[in-house]
Amino acid sequence: MGQAGRIVAVDLGGTWVRVASFQPDGTIRERARAATLREAGPEAVVAQICSLAREVVSADSWSVPEEMVVAIAVPGPVDPVAGVMDGAPNLPGWRMVPLRALVEAELGCRCLIDHDASVAALGEHRRGAGRGMADFVYVTVSTGIGAGLIFGGRLYRGGSGRAGEFGHMVVVEDGPLCHCGNRGCLEAVSSGTAIALAAGAPSAAEVSRRAAAGDQAAQEVLAAAARQLGLAVGGLINLLNPDAIAFGGGVLAAGGHFWDQMVAAVAEGSFAATRAHCKLLRSQLGEDQGLLGAYELAQDELAEGAASVLLA
Repeated sequence: MGQAGRIVAVDLGGTWVRVASFQPDGTIRERARAATLREAGPEAVVAQICSLAREVVSADSWSVPEEMVVAIAVPGPVDPVAGVMDGAPNLPGWRMVPLRALVEAELGCRCLIDHDASVAALGEHRRGAGRGMADFVYVTVSTGIGAGLIFGGRLYRGGSGRAGEFGHMVVVEDGPLCHCGNRGCLEAVSSGTAIALAAGAPSAAEVSRRAAAGDQAAQEVLAAAARQLGLAVGGLINLLNPDAIAFGGGVLAAGGHFWDQMVAAVAEGSFAATRAHCKLLRSQLGEDQGLLGAYELAQDELAEGAASVLLA
């Protein structure tokens, strides 16, 4: 890979900022991370991103060339064409932040941004659970709930780039208030945040520990969340008829009966023939999912740019 193929991937989360550079074969070469300065506001976090990018570039003995691409997976709705983050529930004060322009101005290179669930879907489709599948959905169930969509082998973003807000489908009329302002969103009843709130616990992981120890109240909270999630996934299967749906995020990684309860509810919420075509899988890429997906996002940008030059 020449200089034109130099890629820095960034996975921006509410807890960590992870950054990596890559070998010519697409494997991670250098990596760095820092606890997200989430309370300090967008300017501080942008400074973190740029500092960590310079760190991995310096470790690789690069300069920061104009031809380099920085691809960022972000934890909230985004306009990928304008490069603007609409907002992020885990990042206070992030409303209409021109993230792409800020990073490009600081580093002097191209920057791409996209929703973290879409980026994860791209990574899983190319390198993980979705390999070889034309129509594939990735669902994350963690602090929030989101989805990334692959149709015909390509990432689907919708008319304005904001497709995939699976967590904000209303599933309970007049249900719990969601941070988006609506009531009864799937995220407000089945996310890790919602599970912890319903159980009066500090985290969904603690609810899972209580349930495993025999706490009936914790078991009921998890069962209710799993059921609502499964019914919603059943609707997704009926609507999209995908080859597979892969699931990731801390809630499903916590173990216990959550997975089995969700799958049982999927059967209640979908047509048998459509469901039979769709595999329900666990994601495969682990915590590098966002970095690997961001790399693939940048590779697509570089490939499209090269094709444009050849056609000119």
